[in-house]
Amino acid sequence: MLSNLINLLSKNETYLNSMIADKLGVGERMARQMLHELARLGYVENIDFSCCSSQCKNCTSHCNSAKFAGDRSTVWMLTEKGRKAAGKI
Repeated sequence: MLSNLINLLSKNETYLNSMIADKLGVGERMARQMLHELARLGYVENIDFSCCSSQCKNCTSHCNSAKFAGDRSTVWMLTEKGRKAAGKI
């Protein structure tokens, strides 16, 4: 199941916890636990997208936060270690 999550995140999109849960067919609590385990192992990191979405055109984080405007949930992305692992899945 963790490999499915890494594969999902490797699509270079940004997902909220609820979106990840929906895509994987699990509850939000399970999705959070999986994300925290992958973070503990160094495969994912959470990002702060609380910046003003009007700055997105100049942003280099590629988080695509404009689509989450007003939502203060945690957003996750793969680390370099996670991207390497995704290439092997």
